Amino acid sequence: MKKNKKKRNKKQNTIITTPIKRSIEKDYSIEIIEYNAEQCSENKVKNLKDYNLEKLADIDEGITRWINIDEQYTEEILNEIRDVFAIHPLTIENIVNDRPRAKVEEYEDYLYIAAKMIYYAGNQLVVEQMNFIMGKNYVISFGEVRGDVFDPIRNRLRNQGTRQRKNGADYLMYTLLDAIVDGYFEVLDVIGEKIDGIEEELIEYSSDDCLHEIRMAKKELLYIRKNFGPLREVISWLSKESSELIEDKVEIYFRDVYDHMVQVIDTAETYRELLSGLMELHISNTSNRLNEIMKVLTIISTIFIPLTFIAGIYGMNFKYMPELSWKWGYGGTWLVMIIISIIMVIFFKRKKWF
Repeated sequence: MKKNKKKRNKKQNTIITTPIKRSIEKDYSIEIIEYNAEQCSENKVKNLKDYNLEKLADIDEGITRWINIDEQYTEEILNEIRDVFAIHPLTIENIVNDRPRAKVEEYEDYLYIAAKMIYYAGNQLVVEQMNFIMGKNYVISFGEVRGDVFDPIRNRLRNQGTRQRKNGADYLMYTLLDAIVDGYFEVLDVIGEKIDGIEEELIEYSSDDCLHEIRMAKKELLYIRKNFGPLREVISWLSKESSELIEDKVEIYFRDVYDHMVQVIDTAETYRELLSGLMELHISNTSNRLNEIMKVLTIISTIFIPLTFIAGIYGMNFKYMPELSWKWGYGGTWLVMIIISIIMVIFFKRKKWF
């Protein structure tokens, strides 16, 4: 029985390094969350100009403040933040002008952390720049577009009694970076599903489209490795270096994130090897198809060798050829050719050449 083959739906995959706006309902660009173990308050504004910037750095004892700025931060606003929080101009320059690789820089009163966040927007793999400034009792996060992967953190902050509420800015910084690393796991899960689909397709009908899909998946893994390596160095530094801004009890959480990153790297390496194997399988299938075609053509050519020989003999322009004047010469020649062809086909069949 012939098996019906249903091709899976394939979309054109692309990788974009300039993020696109997420389709979310959000009419604000700045979010200010203040919390401690007993209380949590949220303030959302469209523009920092609508907020008293001098109050940003005026944080009560025991309070942690998270300032999340999406999309609309300008150099003017960043300069005001610089003055309020005494941020080094080089940090502001990194945020405004560059899309730096993941790194951590320690200043007198704060840490500057740059990281790459990746996610799928439809069938597009997006690489988004994230910048963080972490002080003793505050964290300022800068995203390139509205929306992020930090909703689970917000939910934990709204719930009293959670570990998130009982810890300070260093623990908040850990959870933000952990959410970014979790995004890498989600992307790898999607790539893993793609690899499974490519493998099934190669086994069933070995479509030429598989080659493009394999190359795109390898390119996505390359982007992950390219952006993940520097981020691993950042987490390693945070988990090992003795910064006054990170308590000893929180360093163990950064080590846990580092362990997650090792898992991501191992998974990405495994997928890369699988894709290399699928590439070899595709090449092998293509070679086998070509060999089958060549085998059929060779068999046909071999069958025609004796037929061409016979036709060549009787096609010679000699005056005296006994068979030319024979009544059954034409039919006999055809009969001999057919018998030879049948014998050769039977011979090839018994040899299992086709």
